[in-house]
Amino acid sequence: SYGSGGGSSLRAVVKHTFQSTVALMRNPQGPPLDYSFLEIKLIEELREVMPRTGFRKQPPEFLGEDETGAQIPNPLRDEWTAPPRDDLQVHGLKLGNNMLSSLPPVFNIIIREIMEKPRNLSWIDLSFNMLEEVPQVLASYQMLNVIYLHSNRIRKLNSSKCLTELPSLRSLTLHGNPCEQTKNYRLFCMGMFKTIKSLDFTCVTTIDREKAETFYSRHLRNKERIRNGE
Repeated sequence: SYGSGGGSSLRAVVKHTFQSTVALMRNPQGPPLDYSFLEIKLIEELREVMPRTGFRKQPPEFLGEDETGAQIPNPLRDEWTAPPRDDLQVHGLKLGNNMLSSLPPVFNIIIREIMEKPRNLSWIDLSFNMLEEVPQVLASYQMLNVIYLHSNRIRKLNSSKCLTELPSLRSLTLHGNPCEQTKNYRLFCMGMFKTIKSLDFTCVTTIDREKAETFYSRHLRNKERIRNGE
């Protein structure tokens, strides 16, 4: 009994490890692109700097033409390092500890310039910036499962509602923002984000989930009554 149970557990672990290894061989992941601590104020500045670590997409050879019509060489071209293998995929982006006040739609263009397959973006760190709202543009990246937004200037918790469209979201941080002072903050977050397993680096338990669902359902009913003038 004990031996057979232990054997089953061991087989399950071996099977999971094998499947993970096979998946990694098929889609090898490289390190995240690390643009943290670079004093970036605008997302367009990613065109002008190399990541601290990670393998970005090869920069274009030229930046355009000068007033004489001559091609302007791209200085990043000489700094660029090719990845150790052609099929290495980047899934993470570190933008923490900068001075970003927003993440406008142009982010969609920039990310295509630095990542070979931007739709594979599965986690992003935007902590310790100056964001005043949750970037709506993040809702476009359906593979996102980890989003760090702690220690910004986000005031309205409702601005995070766009992230409820992400089916794979598992870990979210919003602590250290003014919105954390919202009454029943944690219950609101867990009620809105039904797929997350971790909020502000704290595990969401089964009991947490049950309380949040009860609270949030009541909140929605009350809103409906107010809307109907009851």
